[in-house]
Amino acid sequence: MGMEQRPVILAVVGDSAAGKTTLSAGIAAILGPGRVVTLSLDDYHRFSRAEREARGLTPLHPDCNHIELMEEHLHRLASGQPIVKPVYNHTTGAIDGRQGLAPAPFIIAEGLLGLATPRLREPYHVKVFLDPPEALRERWKLQRDSVLRGYTPEQVHAEIVRRRPDAAEFIQPQRGWADIVVRFFPNGEGPDGQLNVRLVLRPTLSYPDLSEVLAHQIQPPALRLRVGRDEGRLTEIFEIDGAIDAAQAAAVEEVIWANLPGLSHLRPEQIGLYLYGREQRQSHALGLVQLLIAYQLLLRADACA
Repeated sequence: MGMEQRPVILAVVGDSAAGKTTLSAGIAAILGPGRVVTLSLDDYHRFSRAEREARGLTPLHPDCNHIELMEEHLHRLASGQPIVKPVYNHTTGAIDGRQGLAPAPFIIAEGLLGLATPRLREPYHVKVFLDPPEALRERWKLQRDSVLRGYTPEQVHAEIVRRRPDAAEFIQPQRGWADIVVRFFPNGEGPDGQLNVRLVLRPTLSYPDLSEVLAHQIQPPALRLRVGRDEGRLTEIFEIDGAIDAAQAAAVEEVIWANLPGLSHLRPEQIGLYLYGREQRQSHALGLVQLLIAYQLLLRADACA
């Protein structure tokens, strides 16, 4: 990538186990291998797990993170310059040295505090906040940390309780800065793969016209678009039923790709993938969310070309 075209940068922010890595992986698959780098903002933790516990801090607290270094590195990447960043090991809880990272046409910055300061927010072209119901997020955290990170269920629950004040004070307020708020939630039946999704689409971005798809749905409709209020502001709210079938999802995908002429379609099986414990599953609703966000990034890349 030449320095004449700056990277397009996406922020994916939310509490621990809100689904940031899962969402980002599908977006990266759509944008294409070799065209995306992911910056994990967890790497900017100031202290190891043992040091945090000794100090009575959680990783959600700004004092527990190198915020100024995070700001500097995001701005360097935004201007097309490489960085040398710290590395945090989630398995051991240790700071594991440093690692070089070169910019790519697209950069996904995912983490807990990516929208926490004005300087952090400046480089992003698209800002996403993940906001699942707390009971669902805690269930995801229990599954992930006990299956993949070696914690006991009791340890995970104790950590969830300990983090709640910091989550309310430092994580949740970032929701107000997002262009798109993503909320997966249970539909009352079926497994996690059948989760519904509600997208708050704030007018800071423009969106593809889905009116034809919405008008020609079988009943009951799997897609609903309405105007509503969110945090006191008028906004569009787009809901996707978790039980949406492949044909309905493909109709929406066609409209989105039609708004991006010259770009090749991605095979549907490459998006909407997620882990349930150690088992890989697929959700068409998740895949559509990933594509709608990737659309915003591709749109900006095309405008800058």
